[in-house]
Amino acid sequence: MPSLLSSRFLSPLFDVAAIRSREQASFAHEGASFPMMLRAGQALYNHILRRQRGVTRLAIVVGGGNNGGDGWVVAALAAQDGLQVNVYDAASSPRKGDALRAEKIAYELENVQVRSIDELDDDHAPVIVDALLGIGFRAPLSAQFERAIQIMNGLADAGAWLVSVDCPSGLDLFTGKAELAVQADLVVTFIGDKIGHYLQDGPSFYREIVTEKLQAVDLSERPQAYFLAATALDVVPPCGRKPNSHKGTYGHVTVIAGDHGYGGAAIMASEAAAKSGVGTVCLYTQERHLNASLVRNPNVMAVASHEMNISSTLRGQESVLVIGPGLGRSEWSESIWQQFKMLDDYPTIIDADGLYWLTEQPVVRQKMVLTPHPGEAARLLSKKVPEILQDLPLAARTIADRYQSVVILKGATSVVAAPDGRTMIVGGACPGLAKGGSGDVLSGMVGSCLAYYDDVFEAAVIAAAWHNKAAQKCQQNIGMVTMQPYQLLDYLE
Repeated sequence: MPSLLSSRFLSPLFDVAAIRSREQASFAHEGASFPMMLRAGQALYNHILRRQRGVTRLAIVVGGGNNGGDGWVVAALAAQDGLQVNVYDAASSPRKGDALRAEKIAYELENVQVRSIDELDDDHAPVIVDALLGIGFRAPLSAQFERAIQIMNGLADAGAWLVSVDCPSGLDLFTGKAELAVQADLVVTFIGDKIGHYLQDGPSFYREIVTEKLQAVDLSERPQAYFLAATALDVVPPCGRKPNSHKGTYGHVTVIAGDHGYGGAAIMASEAAAKSGVGTVCLYTQERHLNASLVRNPNVMAVASHEMNISSTLRGQESVLVIGPGLGRSEWSESIWQQFKMLDDYPTIIDADGLYWLTEQPVVRQKMVLTPHPGEAARLLSKKVPEILQDLPLAARTIADRYQSVVILKGATSVVAAPDGRTMIVGGACPGLAKGGSGDVLSGMVGSCLAYYDDVFEAAVIAAAWHNKAAQKCQQNIGMVTMQPYQLLDYLE
């Protein structure tokens, strides 16, 4: 069976510093930088022609940097092809270098009209080229850039097709954050894809992204992360069943969860483990939750914590532990955590309040997955949430190294990191998951995947991607406001 982590399903991602290094190495190798700008403009223009056949007019919004220079190259190419081109210049200072050179070439062509950014609102070109801001942008936006972005988005809402040069203007590629950015139909990004396109707000600002390498020098450096395509799960379904198998084939999960008032978290986590394929599931919880669990999931063996110890719920070395959903911070919670600490080294997923107890009374497991959201990540690293959000991949890798575990740092997309530095970004924005219980469902699914797959990192990546893919289907069918986290379990197949 092919692995979901095979290279054919993965897109390498780089941070801005790595892209700059390759860019400078390429300039040095070629002896000039302008040829790469020409290739960038040509690549972008080719994508416009392929996707918008028969186009006769372009509106190009340019800033003062090299991103704007790429836009001027597109203007020249289009004018030479006989298209009518309006260039809206939003530069706040005189151009220099390659951008100035590109401007001069386009400026002399008859079909190129240079206009004030204030006139953009009246343009009815079917294609808008966003060459305003590049990959080095950091907030805040100037008033003029903010106005230009608002107009471009308004024209796109009215039916124009909007393509961005390298990145959607207004998106901070260092963090993936944006208060306001271009809503691009297509982003043509250069040299390598940028990690910020896949973090926080990033995925919300484009429909499609393609990478043009532009003959850049390959420095053979390791990408900062990879993105797993959602289509991979269509090719290789997770936790596939074998014709000749039985419940023991797929392992066992014990979910340790559910203090008073938090029975729902425990039930959702155990149901998620059962529905994502593990052979048997036990829920170890407060007695008051037993009836609800048995009515909801009679296939889950529900056990009251005062009647037996955790070890009695396990089924040999094939067992996986999920601890934390609704665990609470009471005396009962602490006693459960201490009992868990005394167990043998079973594969373990720690979520929610389990992460609180991990910082209070640390444990080490050979196979362990932590599933924090940014707030929990901040506690694990003794930092503030804004610090975590400034660099999510770094936060995930730091937690993985400090706790010697695989980490799923949850967000609009999830960052999965291993102690050896491997980093994967999975999923897409799904507002329907912005509800209590989503993480509980994920923890159960991670438990099931950890029982199925030998590699902890692979199990975590697959669980996170599967959870998001099912949630996307659920949201589409039920609605992002109405859907409840447990309902995504009906869309796993």
